[in-house]
Amino acid sequence: MMPAILRRSRRLRPRRPGKRGRLWRWPAPVSRWISALLALCWIAVPWASPALAQVGGVLRSGRLIARDGTPTAGRLEGLTGDRLQISGDSDQQFELSRVVRFELEGRQARLRRDSPLVILANGDLLVAQVVRADEEQLSLRWEQLNGLREFVVPLEAVRGLVLRQPAEGELQRDLWRRLEKGEPGADELVLDNGDTLRGELKGMTEREVRLEGENAPGQVSRKGVVAVLFNPELQDLPALEGPGALVSLIDGSRFHARGLELINSEVLQCQAVCGTLLEIPCAAVTSLQFLGHGIRPLSEIEPAEADFTPYLEDRWPWRRDRNCLGQPLQLRGNSHATGLGVHSRQHLDYDLAGMAEGFLATVGVDDSARGRGAVEFVVLVDDQPAWKSGVVRGRDEPRAVPFVSLAGARRLTLLVEFGPEANVLDHADWCDAVLIEKLR
Repeated sequence: MMPAILRRSRRLRPRRPGKRGRLWRWPAPVSRWISALLALCWIAVPWASPALAQVGGVLRSGRLIARDGTPTAGRLEGLTGDRLQISGDSDQQFELSRVVRFELEGRQARLRRDSPLVILANGDLLVAQVVRADEEQLSLRWEQLNGLREFVVPLEAVRGLVLRQPAEGELQRDLWRRLEKGEPGADELVLDNGDTLRGELKGMTEREVRLEGENAPGQVSRKGVVAVLFNPELQDLPALEGPGALVSLIDGSRFHARGLELINSEVLQCQAVCGTLLEIPCAAVTSLQFLGHGIRPLSEIEPAEADFTPYLEDRWPWRRDRNCLGQPLQLRGNSHATGLGVHSRQHLDYDLAGMAEGFLATVGVDDSARGRGAVEFVVLVDDQPAWKSGVVRGRDEPRAVPFVSLAGARRLTLLVEFGPEANVLDHADWCDAVLIEKLR
């Protein structure tokens, strides 16, 4: 089985700033030998996981998107702390400061509606089952990526757990709203009938959840628990500092990581921001969204102005890295890690101060509209139209926003207009929206 190398971290009450566990890893020669051997096993047994069936024999072929929007097709041959190498008509090396994304060919990030989820404090998603938990950490097992060992995540890095998702409807939407905000003062169990229990999580097994405190029940059968929401006052997850990437996997998992390295051409090794060191077969990776060097997801930037115009009376908030219902962004079955979820008619303005180079995104009507909805996406630069999508319907394929030059521009405006069907199910997504700022 594939080794996952782990760093342990304590959930402290009260938390001691700067307290970290010691990082341990296999000696480099042993790690590389094991990685090579196990990568061969993954290649030889592509049916090891249902999620891997979509990959076929192409493991590393894909497309690189440069800072200026130029695409380059090729096969990923190398990745280190500051460079990426691809082969095609000829071998090419790119400094990571010049790369926005690398998208692996022939696969999608498919987040199933029934997937168990671990939601980290920064919004990262891991499609994983909780094997056990105590007051300090969770022991997790990938739900769909068979053959990988259990790994641990410190409890203080976790926002919540979705043990099993409720059926589509208000209960599911309410759960995602609560996961987005959290309620301070206690941990919370959400039961399958919508009721909640508050207290302090002391442990979890595959059969029971232990919740203690005043009016807490103690032992609760895990079968009746839909989700666990952790006290936001105790959450502590450092932001990604310096260059890194947002790694997306075929099961819909996505997480921020640093120290990315391609081992023996087949295994991606990286350290998630929660401290866990992971080795993931390239066959399970859908994309690498590189961060730092002035490449920023637009969802991290506060708009200077946000103006919503209702068609009748209903008002919809715009959301970061979620659709307008507060659920993960998804276009035609493909989950997107970052972006903006809005409802028509939504107008978002961003001040640039002449410091930006360009803008890239993919747009469409979110799958939550179930094939309905119709909108138009418009990008304006200094109040002048730079790109229009035309009418995009819920059954249409997503559309790529070509590189929009922002050289010298003072303002970027994103507008979603009503379509020909008023505002019915106009769940519009600006996915993978990135602002490319000038290198300093």
